[in-house]
Amino acid sequence: MVENLTQLPILDYLITVPYVIPEDSITHARSLIRDSRARVLPVVSEERTMKLVGIIKRRSLLLVSSTRSNILVKDVMEEPRIVFGETVSMDEAARLMLKVDEPYAPIVDDRRRLIGIFGYESIVKHLLKIRHRILEEPIEKYMTSKGLIAVNPTTPIYHVWQLMLTHNLPALPVVDDKERIVGVVAEYDLLSRGYARPYLEVDSIRKGPRVQEVMSTPPATLYPTAPLYRAAEIIAKRDIGRVYIVDEDNKLIGVIDRGDIVSAWLGIRYT
Repeated sequence: MVENLTQLPILDYLITVPYVIPEDSITHARSLIRDSRARVLPVVSEERTMKLVGIIKRRSLLLVSSTRSNILVKDVMEEPRIVFGETVSMDEAARLMLKVDEPYAPIVDDRRRLIGIFGYESIVKHLLKIRHRILEEPIEKYMTSKGLIAVNPTTPIYHVWQLMLTHNLPALPVVDDKERIVGVVAEYDLLSRGYARPYLEVDSIRKGPRVQEVMSTPPATLYPTAPLYRAAEIIAKRDIGRVYIVDEDNKLIGVIDRGDIVSAWLGIRYT
């Protein structure tokens, strides 16, 4: 029997992240994301009222040079694409988040006061907790295998940024000359090392730095025949967004992310 998550309120599954106010500096927001590894920071009007006025994403911070210390949160914050009330169910939230391709959403009360953040990983962790039957399915049924974009260890960092911006990718796999995956370069890797877009677009930087200087290793990988719960466990334990799928020669053949797992669950919920 499949649990009916339409009745499951999301208040029990919120993600705890720091918050900022509009007058905070970008330097402060960047430090909070580095320290907490948060992917999004809610922006509240003031600590007394906690009224939600916007959000800051990792990419927003990477678009501002780390040398621009005079920039404030209010200069780069954006309006959330989705905001949920406290009575929304996990099912309702997941469907809308997938529809607009937004992995995080603020939760507010009827006075728009911030309660918390809800994200895909909240759903993944709950599916693991109840050992939902969808997690027994093989990864190959739900992974993405077409249109994969990868870089190699010698790719200039400025080109990584171009690919991330053009294709809206928070991370890129790193492969060697035989298409074997050797690492991952993510927005967090760039942010934690101070590589911001304005700096990367300077012509003089095109000869360095390179991906091999910032990529994370070893990459999280699985075979396509592995059950979905293996990917969910890695994502939850390591707090990452995706697992890369390889063949017996460690060649990259696909990727499964948090959204794929959520989509897989929604696709079988009524069967």
